[in-house]
Amino acid sequence: MSQILSELLLLGYMISSSFRRRTHLVQSFSVVFLYWLYYVS
Repeated sequence: MSQILSELLLLGYMISSSFRRRTHLVQSFSVVFLYWLYYVS
């Protein structure tokens, strides 16, 4: 579980650093991904 969270954090950080202009899109995507993780677990 911790490994998945760390990978998700790294992915989110890379996406946010790559797309600084689309912060809202990144935030919404991260929220949806978190909800999906909670739903799966």
